[in-house]
Amino acid sequence: MNKRFVFSALLLAALLMTKPILAAEMRGFVHINGSNTLRPFADAVADRVSKSRRIKRPWVESNSTSAGFQLFCAPETGESPDIVNASRPMKKSEFEACQASGIRNIVEVKVGYGGLVLAQAKKGPALDLTRKELFLALGKNVPDPKCKNRSCDALVPNPYKTWKEINPSLPDTKIEVIAPAFGSGVRELFEEAVARAGCENFPFIAAWKDTKKASYRQTCSTLRTDGAYIEERGDAVAGRLAKMPGVVGFMPYHQYTAHKARLDAVRIDGVAPSVESIAANRYPVARPLFLYFKADHLAKVKGLQQYLAEFTSEKAWGEKGYLASLGLIPMSAEERKLYAAAVKNHRPMPVPSDTITERRGSPDAMRAAR
Repeated sequence: MNKRFVFSALLLAALLMTKPILAAEMRGFVHINGSNTLRPFADAVADRVSKSRRIKRPWVESNSTSAGFQLFCAPETGESPDIVNASRPMKKSEFEACQASGIRNIVEVKVGYGGLVLAQAKKGPALDLTRKELFLALGKNVPDPKCKNRSCDALVPNPYKTWKEINPSLPDTKIEVIAPAFGSGVRELFEEAVARAGCENFPFIAAWKDTKKASYRQTCSTLRTDGAYIEERGDAVAGRLAKMPGVVGFMPYHQYTAHKARLDAVRIDGVAPSVESIAANRYPVARPLFLYFKADHLAKVKGLQQYLAEFTSEKAWGEKGYLASLGLIPMSAEERKLYAAAVKNHRPMPVPSDTITERRGSPDAMRAAR
């Protein structure tokens, strides 16, 4: 009886271990989750790849980059995502969470570029802002404007009510900025490339990056909560701005282009967002866009190989591809070739670095793609 019991227990354990992969195979379609920014591109590819009806249309969901990685790296179930779309590179902590869950063969694919655009209704007053001014407008605690001594390192609760109070050349209008909600990849990009970059214009705060790390993070990442910073879903910002002259808001580049007839872009550090400035990394808030997939699912999930091949085809992500018409900014021909090879070879990505501020993609990942 004991031998039979042990055998049954081992058999049950084996079945439980294989159940997630078997369930994914039985599912019969690709499951995609992650960034709202990439949702239009993922949907377009899903529509194309299922047009022949030889495979089922992939199930595309979107919430946020961070939430997508949490689902992607959680212990496998039958509904675990095969692909996660991301508006920033995977963090080291997320990679380690995947490894701890037994998800080891992850392939990183950079798919193109996007940017975070600051825009306003066409009826609004002309604006040209620096990241330093944006930090002074939105930081919860900022350098004391009454302190004229260059060595002064006093911080005070944000006193600024209008743009003109920050810079006399700016409009005398109330500071109101609609921006992404906490937890989204767009919000993380805003904190890194706008708030922290603006914060570092003050030498005493920049010095804290090495000497007082907790104070640096708190000062540069904590935003005011008195109504000047208005949280909103990324896909709803453009609609609100068009009805609110004088208010500015951050949104992904492709959403700005879709509403360009009603909105004007605000220059940041003197640079306007465009395909050229973002692709050349001249625009201060440019960023690469990614998808990550589980190589172990390629042989198990019907349609996964076809979806990835379609996304990385020239007719999709090329300079004249249908994704460019939706607002995706194409990579160079060399980069497209490298990342298409990453899909074909499905070589696992290396351990990522701790920072997410690298906007051009991981050199290690590009070497892995070779």
